Amino acid sequence: MAKQVKETFLYFAYGSNLLKKRIRINNPTAEFVGIGRLDGHQLDFIKYSDHWRGASATIIPTENLQIYVWGAVWKLHNKDMPALDKQEGVDTNWYFAKTVEVSTEDGDKIECRTYQQTINPPLRNADEELPMDRRPSSTYLDCIVNGAVECNLPKEYIIQLKKIPHNGQKASPRMIEKLNM
Repeated sequence: MAKQVKETFLYFAYGSNLLKKRIRINNPTAEFVGIGRLDGHQLDFIKYSDHWRGASATIIPTENLQIYVWGAVWKLHNKDMPALDKQEGVDTNWYFAKTVEVSTEDGDKIECRTYQQTINPPLRNADEELPMDRRPSSTYLDCIVNGAVECNLPKEYIIQLKKIPHNGQKASPRMIEKLNM
């Protein structure tokens, strides 16, 4: 008997792909499943993106700390995985794909694909300010915050996101056009 192959995969988005308009630029079949929490990881920013004109988001694994990242869980067709990998810069070694266990609002655990930058900053304390060279652009941060609101992430988490300082830059005109912002 042949093994049944799944035609879809779950993707955990914590950055700009929280925003429905953003994820669907390259992944038009993306279907919002719900929200989830990735335990043992911290949201941070490190590598400068010319498209966004600021640092892009990453997740940093934490050891035994009660730190977590909230995000959106999307269902995508397997045929969309190459486009998602390309968008995340897997081919240029910007991010690498990894499988993580995400907790749903119901308390279930699900396996999701997500992306982590290949270069990660050291873990920051909660009260430590983000250095200027690691700040996202205002456009990128708006994408994250608006996506968090759109996906209905917990209010306390959205408040934390709104406190992240930006670098005062807007994304490239091409990216702004893609987003219709």
